[in-house]
Amino acid sequence: MNLINKKSILLSALVLAALGGATLYVIHKELAGQDIPGILKNAEIPWILAALAAMALYALCDGINIRRCLALAGCRIGFAQMMKYAFAGFFFSSITPSSTGGQPAQLYFMAKDRLKISQSAFTLLCAMLSFQTAEVVLGIIGVLSTGGKVFGLKGTFGFIFPIGFSLNIAIIIFLFCVLFSRRTSAFFTRIGLWFVKKRGGQNKEKNSLLRSFASYRKAAFLMRKNKSVLIKMFATSLVQIMLYHSVTFFCARAIGCSDLGWFAVLRTQSSLFLSVSSLPLPGAAGVTEYGYALFYADLIPSELLGSVMLLSRFCAFVLPLIVSGLCLLLLSAGRRDSSSEIS
Repeated sequence: MNLINKKSILLSALVLAALGGATLYVIHKELAGQDIPGILKNAEIPWILAALAAMALYALCDGINIRRCLALAGCRIGFAQMMKYAFAGFFFSSITPSSTGGQPAQLYFMAKDRLKISQSAFTLLCAMLSFQTAEVVLGIIGVLSTGGKVFGLKGTFGFIFPIGFSLNIAIIIFLFCVLFSRRTSAFFTRIGLWFVKKRGGQNKEKNSLLRSFASYRKAAFLMRKNKSVLIKMFATSLVQIMLYHSVTFFCARAIGCSDLGWFAVLRTQSSLFLSVSSLPLPGAAGVTEYGYALFYADLIPSELLGSVMLLSRFCAFVLPLIVSGLCLLLLSAGRRDSSSEIS
């Protein structure tokens, strides 16, 4: 028993060190040489609090959708558990390229809580589909209402943003086709099996691939059967993304952009977000800042743009990264303590 406890303590320490190191690395890249205290000192605090409240509600919406999906799969969880999975998704998406680490981390924490893999996979698939559909809808509205601005950016690396936009559109089309078209699902299954055979894969790999596509078909059946739940999830995802995009509006108002309209920021931020979210950079670091300069050139005065951009990234990325990491550790520790008491 002592050996198990020692191993658990050592593992927790390693996880803490890894999370802390990743957090410090990303924050250093984001804020190196920047004067956040100076910006906060001159900003209007009520608007800053509104931005932070928007991010808190963003995390809550994510947790609500995760709990809805798990309930649909036959598993009921409490508030603390749903927030743990939401924090895991945000934290690990923020520190990995193309946000690829979020779902594997959520699967890991769900497995630690003894949820079935089938339930976890279905939940994350539905939650991702809902979020990406809402993201694409708002992004398309943003691009159309700005006259296709994303396709006419003049910066040196302006071509990156149409690529990111098209990539996200392609991803959502692919997901819908695989989920809701039996022929398309079978087609990609055959391609997958061909690749496995070509590289000399074992029967275990083939069976794993077949199980994956079977889970997609099962998920599609459950989603079609529970359309009202899916509509609620989609509505929640729309609210979630609008809250996230509103952070830039609140930060701009905090800096002194009193003439800036909320919808102007929403449509601009929607097209920017859709254009950078799939690019292979942790938290889309670097390219997001560059995108701000291009997308907001006509909306925010050049002398304020840098401060608005920095404050927005601090409120929507850096501070939530720290908070989500700390909350994740606390909730995980609380779960272990309660499990120890039960045993």
